[in-house]
Amino acid sequence: MARYTEADIQNALADIANEIAVTTAGTRHGVPRTTLRDRISGTQPYKNAHSNIQRLSPEQEEHLASWILRQEALNYAPTHAQVRAIATGVLKQAGDNRPLGKKWTSHFINRYLELKTKLGH
Repeated sequence: MARYTEADIQNALADIANEIAVTTAGTRHGVPRTTLRDRISGTQPYKNAHSNIQRLSPEQEEHLASWILRQEALNYAPTHAQVRAIATGVLKQAGDNRPLGKKWTSHFINRYLELKTKLGH
């Protein structure tokens, strides 16, 4: 599992823009050289790569992730079912009545690694 963040990637890319070698920048920020080369060649971040086929927009997902983190800060960890219910409610307000996929919650959590240990079951 990746142990670097989007901020680490952006910092490494900034180093590369300042004429630091890709390998050196990757080592300095803990980002694989291949990831940096992919980004330089135009590959999108994981969160954005398939946003056009995701049910919630990236902005809606960001708001949901922020809400989860706020709840956790208040010592209330929402369950997977509660997160799913909120996402379903957001979709219904937008006129989308199709059910979410079976693995939607786990895929959502994988897109927001900071949530991995925050949700109850």
